[in-house]
Amino acid sequence: MSRIRINELARELEVKPGVILDLLPEIGILEKKTHSSSIDQEDADKIRRRLRGEPEPQPAPAAAPEIVVVSEKPPEAPTPPPAREEESPAIRSAVTAPPV
Repeated sequence: MSRIRINELARELEVKPGVILDLLPEIGILEKKTHSSSIDQEDADKIRRRLRGEPEPQPAPAAAPEIVVVSEKPPEAPTPPPAREEESPAIRSAVTAPPV
């Protein structure tokens, strides 16, 4: 991977090298750098995006494994016979009354 000097990147972005040096810890470069130090192109691209106000590209989410839910229906309970309708008192008395 190629590298670029901080002062060259500063000229390209039309900022002072100190601005770039201040951004280095924010992008993960913690070692001491000067204006004549070099950084990787990947880090330079991060600085370019930051100074131009572009959002950081989000990594594509990993494809989640497809989950298949298999549900077995419980066995159906037998349906009860229909409920008997209540008999009217006249019918009940006719059924239970002694014959005349």
